Amino acid sequence: MENNPFNQINKPLLNVPEELKGKVMKDIAMAKLLMELASLFSLNVGSVVERTIKERNKNKK
Repeated sequence: MENNPFNQINKPLLNVPEELKGKVMKDIAMAKLLMELASLFSLNVGSVVERTIKERNKNKK
């Protein structure tokens, strides 16, 4: 019989070592930093297309 993970839902949470908590929080902070840096150097394609269409419509008039 397989171990059903849903059986563990109602059990109390276990404490996690502080060094593991620190490592996880550091990894999350690094991932957030990388996402923010990536957004600085990438284009928002939707806004570029929208601006281009608006400029074309202005020039046609």
